[in-house]
Amino acid sequence: MAGYNRGTEGRLNDILSTLGTTTPSLWPFWEATGLTVTGIGVGDLTPTETGSTGFAPLQLPCGLYSYHFHPTGDHHLAGIDHANYTFGNGTVDTPFSVGAWIRPNAIASNTIMAKYSATVREWRFWIDGDGKLDLELYDESADTTEIAASTSALTLGQWQFVVASYDGTESAPVVNLYVDGTLANDGTTAETGAYVAMEDTATPLTVACSGVTATPVNEFHGRMALPFITGKALSAAEVTTLYTTMAPMVGVA
Repeated sequence: MAGYNRGTEGRLNDILSTLGTTTPSLWPFWEATGLTVTGIGVGDLTPTETGSTGFAPLQLPCGLYSYHFHPTGDHHLAGIDHANYTFGNGTVDTPFSVGAWIRPNAIASNTIMAKYSATVREWRFWIDGDGKLDLELYDESADTTEIAASTSALTLGQWQFVVASYDGTESAPVVNLYVDGTLANDGTTAETGAYVAMEDTATPLTVACSGVTATPVNEFHGRMALPFITGKALSAAEVTTLYTTMAPMVGVA
């Protein structure tokens, strides 16, 4: 690929090493064109849109791409239902982390990544109505939630590295949210109802929306690069390592 930076492969190896060996998935956005977004891990993503403007791939300094998502065109990436994206069995939860580089054009009710439909919900990583970074854990059978929110709102129009890390302790959950490698909350969650654990549902993974492809909601507006999920609770040091590894790839360091 023209302009490809040989150092990118090494940095991707470093990212995967930090994500660990428990169900990691990373979508580097290698593609400037095509019908499938190829990932490292389980499950490619299908670009989905109702408009005709495409995802406007923009090449990053590392040779990979960022994609542009706009609610008007229902732009999102449709994934699959897979055990690697489920972190609860109705009785107990297991640790996981989710993250991406984002440059939001709007910072209210924007989903970054989710396994969360209108009626069958597991988790969603999103920007809430106040512009704050959230991770929501949903117990579908009990219709209850645990929600962690950042202290401050995100910044409009700037590249930011956002990560949520959940320790899997459903009885007393600790969810740490990070922005640009810095802790952005106190680790606590707000519980609604008597939360037990997330369920293993058939809802597919989506990037840049929640819901399903036929009815996407809370659609992301802006650019995104290098989204990932992993089945471990990333530590503060590991999040910092990811930030310092990825920042030159995106061009912010």
